[in-house]
Amino acid sequence: MTGRGAALLAIVAAGVVAARADSSESDAGRVVYEQRCAACHGASGAGDGPAAAAMEPHPRNLRDADFWRGRTVSQLRQVVRDGKPGTLMAPFGGALSDAEIDAVVAFLQSFRPSGQ
Repeated sequence: MTGRGAALLAIVAAGVVAARADSSESDAGRVVYEQRCAACHGASGAGDGPAAAAMEPHPRNLRDADFWRGRTVSQLRQVVRDGKPGTLMAPFGGALSDAEIDAVVAFLQSFRPSGQ
């Protein structure tokens, strides 16, 4: 194999490894979301979980384009870790590891509408 071919193969392999890492983080995040978040935010993130009807204010619709406008990963991480004052969004910093918080934040990105 030529130097150019080996370099191309290395780039492709690195991309596959990165995609698998992203996928496994998202899978771990999905599990955390289903266990800790779906009761309020709903299985599809629409803010319509089984507990949502009894909550005021209602849980955030994570599929809403307005929610995502200007939203950063750092802001999401902070809300998951510290909760949201004035709402029933509980802080999960004591219940979830940093890795679990990062994983659920990565999974939340799947609810972001296209173009946001």
